[in-house]
Amino acid sequence: MAYNEDSSASGHDEPWIQWFCGLKGHEMFCEVERSYIEDGFNLYGLRTCVSNFSDCLDLILDRIGPDDSDDSHLTQSACTLYGLIHARYIITAHGLDAMYNKYASKEFGTCPLVQCAGQPVLPVGLKDEMGADTVKIFCPKCQCVYHPPPVRSRSSHHGGAGVAGVDGAAFGTTFPHLFLMTFSNLVPDPLPQDSAYIPRVFGFRVHSSARQRGSGGSNTSSLSSASATRQKQQQQQQQQRESNNANTADNNRRSSSVGKRSLESKDKIEPSAAAPSEIVQDQEATGLNPKGGERKGGTATNALAATEDSSAKITKSGKRKNDNESGNSINNNKKSNGDKRRRKVDN
Repeated sequence: MAYNEDSSASGHDEPWIQWFCGLKGHEMFCEVERSYIEDGFNLYGLRTCVSNFSDCLDLILDRIGPDDSDDSHLTQSACTLYGLIHARYIITAHGLDAMYNKYASKEFGTCPLVQCAGQPVLPVGLKDEMGADTVKIFCPKCQCVYHPPPVRSRSSHHGGAGVAGVDGAAFGTTFPHLFLMTFSNLVPDPLPQDSAYIPRVFGFRVHSSARQRGSGGSNTSSLSSASATRQKQQQQQQQQRESNNANTADNNRRSSSVGKRSLESKDKIEPSAAAPSEIVQDQEATGLNPKGGERKGGTATNALAATEDSSAKITKSGKRKNDNESGNSINNNKKSNGDKRRRKVDN
């Protein structure tokens, strides 16, 4: 805790809590209510954190006078104990109200980022253990943590170790976020995405390749790097041109190959047009007229002869049938005549 022999409690007539909060660098502290400190339930677990707990508590509550507390070690322990009590008090309802007034009056300072435009900040500790780290400030707008700004000197009090010696555990990791959850109307709008600072040289944006150079380079090195970047750009452009030419050549080849394929397909289709003539020739060879008739001579004559032979066979078969029928009729007549003769003989 920020305390040294120059800021000892000896020789002051005000209460110890007011004296402690009035030291240089302690502007972020609020005065803890006496009733809160006197309640033993609120101090549970703190007895093991500091030595001479009872004496430190009596010093904080002014139960012993300043003349009885000349021991610097006792005063240092009392400052540590008050910081631990303060971390518990500021997350209560009364503690949040006390810190609200300090936040509204910007006693915690403002954000150093230009884009935040003087946004009030809140104290925060990165650790909850004493002696781990000093207090930092948290900006609700940019959501960043910064080192606290230089403190304003107070002429009415003795100088102290400054805000750099204030332990972060006196505020804890919970306070700023619980504060913004309690007072949601104080939550500012976040920074827009395009609010980042853009480095420029003579009005032109600095290329990312410029940040790759060493910090100790000379003008010649910067010129050489610039020429190297130009060469790379030229090489990339040349490669792009070559690739474009290669693509156009491939397209031309493909178009020519497509044209050749179309011509070949046409050549393959044209002979099929001559198929009817071949069919006619085949029909002529077989002796059939393509119009449905028969040709004269040749195989047509043979066909007629074959038809005549078949008709002749038909007529012969017909004669045979007639002969058979006539023979059968004669036999029947003979039988009938024989029967008649027999009947006459019998008579």
